[in-house]
Amino acid sequence: MRSDYAQKAVDAVFERLGIDVFYSPVVGDPVPCKVLFSADDDLPTDFGGASRAVGRKTVLKVRAAEVSPVKKQTLTAGAVTYTILSQPTLSDTARLVYSFEASVT
Repeated sequence: MRSDYAQKAVDAVFERLGIDVFYSPVVGDPVPCKVLFSADDDLPTDFGGASRAVGRKTVLKVRAAEVSPVKKQTLTAGAVTYTILSQPTLSDTARLVYSFEASVT
């Protein structure tokens, strides 16, 4: 029952604030979905070992119910294409939303 409420809340946020894009999977046709952009978040970047820098990155979020994103695949919003740079992770406690870094290509 708890996950139903979480799913409804996530769906409401994505329907109200999400941007329509097309996700291009490894195999098959592009899939329509909604994305939340968290542009310019300060996130650490690992350089291996103890080295770590903090910089601005674009973080995208998609609903797991819509797509299962894969690193190096793309999302297209109008004429702008974003490439997934990091391994997408289910970042919320209910495991309903994938988060990943992306860049314009």
